[in-house]
Amino acid sequence: MVIKNDHIEAFRSDCLADISFYAENDIAPLHIAPEDGPIAKVKLRRVQKRLAEVVNRHWFNKGFLRVVVCKARRIGSTTFFCMDAYRQASLRPNMNVVIGAQLDDMAGEIHRRNHIFHTNYPSSLRPERWGRSRSFKEPMEFRRNVSEEELLAWENGGPKPDSGLNSTLSIFTERTPLARTGATIQYLLLSEFAKYRNQSTIIKEMFPTVRKNTGAIVIDTTAESRGDSYSRLWEEAVAGRSEFEPVFISWLDDEQQCHQTPTQENQALFYDWLQCFKRNDGTGLEKYSSLLNLDDDEFDLLQNHIVPRWTKNEDERIYHPMGWIEWRRWAIQDRCDGKAKIFKNQYPTHWREAFMSSTLTIFDMSQVSNQAERIKEEEPAVRGELITKEGRRGLDPDPEAMMSQVNQTHHMVTPDMFEFVPESFGPIKIYEPPIPGEEYIVSSDYAEGQSAQCDYNVIHVYKRGDTLEQVAHFREKCYPEESASEAIALGAYYNMAWQMPEVNSCGAAALAMFRSCYPMDRIFRRKTADNIEGSNPSKLLGWRMTGRSKSEAVSAATAYFKKGLCIIKNSNTLRELEVFVKKSSRMLPEAMDGTDPVTGERYHDDEVTCMVLGIYGNRQLPYRGRIITDDSSPKTPECQHLVVAGGVCLKCRKKIPMAEPKPLTFDQLRATVKANTKNNNMRGSNAMLNFWIQR
Repeated sequence: MVIKNDHIEAFRSDCLADISFYAENDIAPLHIAPEDGPIAKVKLRRVQKRLAEVVNRHWFNKGFLRVVVCKARRIGSTTFFCMDAYRQASLRPNMNVVIGAQLDDMAGEIHRRNHIFHTNYPSSLRPERWGRSRSFKEPMEFRRNVSEEELLAWENGGPKPDSGLNSTLSIFTERTPLARTGATIQYLLLSEFAKYRNQSTIIKEMFPTVRKNTGAIVIDTTAESRGDSYSRLWEEAVAGRSEFEPVFISWLDDEQQCHQTPTQENQALFYDWLQCFKRNDGTGLEKYSSLLNLDDDEFDLLQNHIVPRWTKNEDERIYHPMGWIEWRRWAIQDRCDGKAKIFKNQYPTHWREAFMSSTLTIFDMSQVSNQAERIKEEEPAVRGELITKEGRRGLDPDPEAMMSQVNQTHHMVTPDMFEFVPESFGPIKIYEPPIPGEEYIVSSDYAEGQSAQCDYNVIHVYKRGDTLEQVAHFREKCYPEESASEAIALGAYYNMAWQMPEVNSCGAAALAMFRSCYPMDRIFRRKTADNIEGSNPSKLLGWRMTGRSKSEAVSAATAYFKKGLCIIKNSNTLRELEVFVKKSSRMLPEAMDGTDPVTGERYHDDEVTCMVLGIYGNRQLPYRGRIITDDSSPKTPECQHLVVAGGVCLKCRKKIPMAEPKPLTFDQLRATVKANTKNNNMRGSNAMLNFWIQR
């Protein structure tokens, strides 16, 4: 199909307005060389169509493009953005398009794709190119050769010769000088940016060359780990603190590379599994999961990701759910050295998995991702503070004032001593108020003070049961005595909950407050080294962190959390779980080095410590279960005071009706005598009684 000359400009406008039309139109489609075949017309994959919607929306609504992509491997996003980069350079005048790659071979592959785009484009629409650019080190220049006659005519006062688009498309690697030029850039594409060693340098020197609210900056990469410049850029975009739009592409979004046809046997077994899943038949699910050889990760994928999208989208029905599972099994063995953790990093289901190095992760990131998605759908917490009936916040952190308050309550706090008052800037977040009869655990971690270098004082409240559910949260930089007062108040407010204080260094000062006003039988007692194998706890209060105790508690918490038995509702807690790593085989796990892009502070692990304490306490402390109470028909308490003649209490003056005496039958009398004799151990002391009993 040939386009008329008077329609060329309209056609080019349509190509600039819609990249999908530019790539797949019947007049001048783009061509590409796939890995397993000859050069053919471009047919956009589902992932590429999604990216096309993002690109078109940005250019139409904003007039510029700012996108940061976090993706699984080999899903076609790099090819798509190469199409967009070539489109801008070949259709727009005076464009300086720059594409970055990590290594020379990657840069050479991008240059090859651009060369195929250009050489297979119709000659009537293809812009003239200066030179041949045999390698990526030579830029593609879209300008025409000006003859000597045109130049001479221009010098003699004639019209200026048309040099064409005057646009260039350059490719650089992180080692080339182009990365440090100050030339103005209209379109910047950074491919696999997370692998660059000089990320911060490129951001500082190249981003300013793209003017604000103009041009395009596209970052397209597979993530590596937390703490680098790319991860901070991504998290700022997720938090809505930058002009970049975050786009995450899961391996489940790719129908071409990440799916294979399952066996007939597995297809049949899956439908039996699905029926049990819909009926919530646990026994059937266990049976068919065993027949399908599903591990915990595969079961979670089917339940929470594959089946919901398969039943929701009609397009998915041509792809069987077990096809993703069987491809995953193949990829783990063929591409990931048989390690599922490497697969999660290279082919993530959620963006949090993408940023976790396979050798560092402590807690299961799939659980972190699932719980983070659940938080978005739940009601936000109610902020406020706990005050006493006298109107004071918690217990006064001043020791003398605190003791005066405690003395008024006989050295003991009570559940009715505190009241929660909503306050928009309150330090306490309540996700669920206390329920009568429920049992709770308060875990607390203490820090030194209020300076910027200090850690946070953190308190968690968990509801006990089949699962451990977070119901309240406190996080502030304050003195340990003040934080301890909040823990005491929260414990009293939540039905005199169990207290799990951490007593290292600063925790000792907090423990003194617990001893003075909280029931001793509701404070955790740790086992000492000499009775660690025994069942009786020592008299030492609180949990002390040592290498042995931390390793034991963290190991138990990771298994507990992976099974979904601990429900977290605070985003700070989940964010710290993402950066809680083991730096080497000989080191205890802790927060990784780096800065949190959301808060701008260094990474902390105080939230993790509180969660670990809560899980450890739930496993170690006795649990009586929920006490069933019926408040529907409250009963008037019976008078327990002395009653005088006439049925009137001497203290409360309550009238109590006198019971009318009823005559006893012979059998009732004999039964009464027998019972009294047995209770008083008087058998055989009286002949008449023996006669009555033996009769």
